[in-house]
Parts: sequence; C-alpha cells; structure tokens
Amino acid sequence: MPSDRPAAGASWIRRNRRCRDVRIRLLCLPHAGGTASFYHSWASWLPDGTELLSVQYPGRQDRISEPCASTMEDLAPQVVQALQPHLDDDSPLVLFGHSMGAWVAFEVARILEMSYARRPAGLIVSAQIPPHLPPEREWPGESDEELIAELRRTGGTYSDPMLQPGLRELVLPAVRADFRLVQEYSPQPLRRISTSITAFAGVDDAGVPWNRVAEWQDATTGTFTSHTFPGGHFYLLEQEQEFAQQVNRAIRRMAGNSATYSHTGQHADS
Repeated sequence: MPSDRPAAGASWIRRNRRCRDVRIRLLCLPHAGGTASFYHSWASWLPDGTELLSVQYPGRQDRISEPCASTMEDLAPQVVQALQPHLDDDSPLVLFGHSMGAWVAFEVARILEMSYARRPAGLIVSAQIPPHLPPEREWPGESDEELIAELRRTGGTYSDPMLQPGLRELVLPAVRADFRLVQEYSPQPLRRISTSITAFAGVDDAGVPWNRVAEWQDATTGTFTSHTFPGGHFYLLEQEQEFAQQVNRAIRRMAGNSATYSHTGQHADS
C-alpha cells in the first residue's frame, strides 16, 4: 500500500514562498484559532533565499472537515512528521511561533532534537510565556460569548463580521479546541532544549507580561535574546515594519551562528 505521508505533509505544511536557492527555511506556527494564511504576507519582506513555510492545523479553512488536535502530544509530532520532506538538505531551519504557536514550535524543536537528532538553527517565540511557568490568568470558558469576548480582547485576525451568527460557527470550533489544548498543556518540570531562543512581546499585552516572557532564557542551554514592541497581544500587526526588521535580524543571526544545519544523519528512537 502506498504511503500517505506526502499527502499528509502537503495538508499540514504550506509553502508561502518558494526559493530556487534555499539558504534558510522559516517555519511559522499560528496562534490559537489561527491559520497558515496569517503568515502569507511575510513573503514580501523576508530576505532573498528564505523559504517561508507555515503550518495549517486541522479543523479550519480547507481542513475544516478534519478533527482538531486535542492535545499537544497529538499535535506537535504530526507537525514534525509533516515537516520531514522539507528537511532533505542542510539548509538552516528557524521556527517561529506566535501565542499558542510558540509552545507548538518549542515542542517541535524538542522533538527534532531528541527524536531526530536535528537541532534547528533557532526558535523565535512571540507573545507567550515559557511552558514551564504556571499560567498568568484564567482561560475563558467554552461558550460562544466567552470565546468571542476573549478574541475581541486580544484583537488580531477576527473582525466583528466573522464573529456574527452564520460565520462564527466556522470560526469558533477551532478556537475552542485550541484553547482547550493550551489549557491542558503543562510540561512541568522544565525541559530545556539546546536550540537558541529569541523572545518577542508587546509591552501592553496584559495577558502575557513581558517579565515572564523573558524567562524563556531558562528553556534553552543555547543563546537567548529578547525584544519588546509597543502594542498588545498582536503587536506584530500593529508594528509590522519594526517587527519585520527584528525577525530578519534574528534569522540572519541564527543562520550565521549555525554554519551548517545541525544534523547527524541518524534517527534516534525516543
């Protein structure tokens, strides 16, 4: 029976920018309720030679008929498996995750290190505290009204028309499932990775205080840098120009520090 791995990879990983001569790959993981298309515009400002990949979680847009991932233990390994066809050379890999995506990206980096003997060139985490810390606030309930109030509080990609009856039925199931996944994700005690980490955050993000975001430095034995931006949870939409400059700076630094993409060529059993 033929393997279904290529089809699975095609549904999970979207190539937002294809490069003939790939010098670095940037894999982006969306926030709760988010989609791969959130990162589509990044192709216009990334440096030449940067291949832009983004993850499409199940249960939304063209994958809306598929069940959402229920746990991080279910989600992250599937992302890693789908990523494998894109790791067939020595191009450095940088992971970027915003909000929930920061935790998914951390787990992807950990699995790549521990189970595939591959260390990404770097991990950029955005608008999220490290997973070994207890949550700063209570998560919203699962009613439509509570979820809509939370989406409006954080701002971002969901406009009022999308949250009106008729469209909310397409949006809220993925949001509800992702919030539940985040609430149940508690990988304490601290599990460190060797991948270098850069942390970004908005100084006005009440739900993700910057002093706690800075504690990502304890999650890596590699280098750690950080940068704050004006704005709230979706500061990256409010400060797009400065954000783009900082992302480009971070991935160039990470790729430069990783002269070759760390890869032993062996698959290690976890």
